Amino acid sequence: MHHHPDALCRSIMSAPPAVLKPTDSMSLALQTMVEQRLPALPVVDSDYRYLGMLPRSRLIALAMPRVISHQDEQHPLSHLLQVGFIQDTLADLQERVDAVANDPVSRHLDTEVPVLDPDTPLMNAMLFLHRQRNVLPVVENGKLLGIVSVWDVLARIGRVK
Repeated sequence: MHHHPDALCRSIMSAPPAVLKPTDSMSLALQTMVEQRLPALPVVDSDYRYLGMLPRSRLIALAMPRVISHQDEQHPLSHLLQVGFIQDTLADLQERVDAVANDPVSRHLDTEVPVLDPDTPLMNAMLFLHRQRNVLPVVENGKLLGIVSVWDVLARIGRVK
């Protein structure tokens, strides 16, 4: 099937605002993400080959107590929080993040993020963005070309410059 050029991801993708190398530290990743207000950062090797994404959810998860990631039907997380079972302070969260600050980002990559081709239909990207993704990598022949973010889509839909 032949798609109109404006119906493809290449028509709305933007250059990634920042990328990480697999050897970059988690502290650098956190600093970059906060300073640039990014929901995720693509990770590429020295040849710009796409390796995965480091989403903010990974950074948040690293700061949280492990018990939170082990919720189940009998012990829903909302119940644990309501009864005050978890009362961590900011210092507790900082301590957990400090413990992984020197880890290479390659240790915490999300390789399950959907990858778009520049010729992926725009509606496929829209579906992924609608289902809680904020940033999707656009990759061709293994190399990162750009990203499609919710902001790219909303700017184009709303004709915002």
